[in-house]
Amino acid sequence: MVTVHFKMSLLGRVSFKLAEPELWADVLVRCPGNIDSTPDNVIAVRRGSILSPDDMIKENDKIDVFPAISGG
Repeated sequence: MVTVHFKMSLLGRVSFKLAEPELWADVLVRCPGNIDSTPDNVIAVRRGSILSPDDMIKENDKIDVFPAISGG
């Protein structure tokens, strides 16, 4: 089970199964109710490291997602 926790969001925690590893960009799109998020407008963290869209996500990963806010 992959768990994606949308911090500072009403979406909250989303969990689902992965049959095989998938790119983070593809996993983010699969999150139910998460139409507005793309890898460009969120910061995703897994085990203390920031994820890029090309990072592979596998079963049992836990990911925290924060909105990316521009200061400029």
